Amino acid sequence: SGAGAHTPYGQWVVYRQKHLLVGAHRGDGRTYDLAQTVVAALAAELPDARARVARGPRPQRIASLMSTAQLRVAVLSQGEAALMAAGRPPFENYLPTPLQVLADLIDGYSVYGTPELPEDHAWLVTEALHAAGIARAPAVAGIPLHPGARLYWNGGATPG
Repeated sequence: SGAGAHTPYGQWVVYRQKHLLVGAHRGDGRTYDLAQTVVAALAAELPDARARVARGPRPQRIASLMSTAQLRVAVLSQGEAALMAAGRPPFENYLPTPLQVLADLIDGYSVYGTPELPEDHAWLVTEALHAAGIARAPAVAGIPLHPGARLYWNGGATPG
């Protein structure tokens, strides 16, 4: 209906479609600082993504948004991501979040995507972060590589 188009939620959907939102949360200030670094790198290397930080109040909000594909990229600590992916406390009240790693950042933090992040987008984001010198191939086992990131790190061409 036309009336629904004027709700803030409707505008949020449109905003999400036009901007690559990179999740972070207030429970771990490092996620916000690193997400800002990721967004700055994407602005330089991949300006068409129109990347923005989306900061939630708690990591559970990020889990909720990612498990429902409302948020497709986030910066998380590897320990928190492992708990989120397994649906273990403090995420036991949320669906297990099907995280896929794109790249490692620094000090135990990585960039994660969801399966709904298209392979070509994951490849481009991974390539941009690596080209900016802030990301490296993921080292930690446990959370699978996003197929687009795997293709990039294995030297494959952009999918699609």
